[in-house]
Amino acid sequence: MDPLSMLAMASTVVKGMETMVARGAEIEKVATKLNQWFTLASDITHAEEQAENPPLFKQLFGGESVEQEALNATIAKQKLKEHEATIRSMICMAYGTDVYREMMQMRREIKERRERTLYRQRKRRQFLLDSIAVAVGAAVSGTVIYSVYWIIASA
Repeated sequence: MDPLSMLAMASTVVKGMETMVARGAEIEKVATKLNQWFTLASDITHAEEQAENPPLFKQLFGGESVEQEALNATIAKQKLKEHEATIRSMICMAYGTDVYREMMQMRREIKERRERTLYRQRKRRQFLLDSIAVAVGAAVSGTVIYSVYWIIASA
């Protein structure tokens, strides 16, 4: 999923949190929404990192231009900063700075957990797909070269 689509979902989550806080919702419900936002923010950041160092297949057949990727990354970073400032002020005003600090600790833990599991799995899967593509390409190239050699040798 591209960063701008994930950013749209993150904006929806922030608006939902604002509504919940304005209505005096329990901190547990707000924390659930905040967890969703942290997950989306982490995914957006990872997508930006992956755009900087794309896998082999995407390098060869990538659809977006460099300028478009840079623009999308810049927009996503700026919007995430705005979201984070909104969330910080909203949580601090409604529940206090201690609650915000606890939530930031939760954010670090979620980020570490996701890094260990999900992103490593994606990297392994992408490496496997790239390896298979290279192996198939090498086999096809070898077959073509051998066929040409065999035709020339038998003539």
